[in-house]
Amino acid sequence: MLSHCLAQSCPEPERVIQGLQELMINAVEHGNLGISYAEKGELMLSGAWLDEIQRRLSLPEFNRRFVMVHFQRLPDKIVFTVQDQGDGFDWQDFMDFSPERVFDLHGRGIAMARLTSFDRLEYQGNGNTVSAVVNGVSSFYGFEN
Repeated sequence: MLSHCLAQSCPEPERVIQGLQELMINAVEHGNLGISYAEKGELMLSGAWLDEIQRRLSLPEFNRRFVMVHFQRLPDKIVFTVQDQGDGFDWQDFMDFSPERVFDLHGRGIAMARLTSFDRLEYQGNGNTVSAVVNGVSSFYGFEN
């Protein structure tokens, strides 16, 4: 629901919704709950993925973690920053589609967000913070260039 609300600030909300969803879901599942790429694949195959998310959400080491989403509207762009409280990850391998992961049940969200939802997607630091940029919003809000 939050991605739908935030996307309404963009000239093409339908383009941005899925990208925001992917970034926020990754922040919770992989960041805050520490579910690795391999673990998620195994959990999905066994049908235990949602149960494991619920289980981890109740564990003391995870249940106080949160994801922070920062929204900034500038005259020429909108910047969404999503930050989780996890250990980060090696994000470079997920910015583009990988032939090695083409048949996996997951693992395409970041590349899809970068290629279809945002004009720029940048991870910072250890990978627990990502900024997603939507350009060209000045005419949408009636700003003069």
